Amino acid sequence: MVWALMGAVVLAGVAAILWPEGSLDVVEPVIAESPPAGVIQVPVSPSPAPPTAASAVVTPRSDGSIAVDGRFTMLGSGTQADPFRISWSLLASAGEVMDAKAGRLQPPPQIDFLNGQWVQIDGYLAPPLWGEETRELLVMFNRWDGCCIGLPPTALDCVEASLAEPLKLGQQHSISFGTVRGRLVVEPFATGGFLLGLYRLEEASLGK
Repeated sequence: MVWALMGAVVLAGVAAILWPEGSLDVVEPVIAESPPAGVIQVPVSPSPAPPTAASAVVTPRSDGSIAVDGRFTMLGSGTQADPFRISWSLLASAGEVMDAKAGRLQPPPQIDFLNGQWVQIDGYLAPPLWGEETRELLVMFNRWDGCCIGLPPTALDCVEASLAEPLKLGQQHSISFGTVRGRLVVEPFATGGFLLGLYRLEEASLGK
């Protein structure tokens, strides 16, 4: 009897040595804990959608003109036969919002409103390159001969015009002033943190 007990003890000791520790892992059920008393669980909502771009406020006036955002007055209806008569102050207002260095290239509502509209503007005229004739004109707020006389334009006070018909050029370095009409395209072009272009007139022509 004693030898039987001793044998059982020896066998138990050998089994304890040979059997790897922790080989019988007991998986305990995970019980979800309820929040402590007085704690309110708030469901997590998905991130809100980005805000949509604001629209310009366009108000007709009794004299036939329209007010844009209460700051700028325009005549016309934006068609090819009756283009909007726009001002340089309106075009320059894009600089109040746009900042190429900060990556803000979205035009403000009053400028975005003009995109695709037929417009007319007065300004100083110069070809980007000189020759006998040109199909491209720079329409500018400041006087500039395209070379060295006057103040070179910026993206906010210059419109690139693609003429529907070629224009005969006069004497080089001459400065002319006129009215240009066409379909306005608002297309920011920036590089190196600088806004190099913004406004372009397509199917442009010289007006009276």
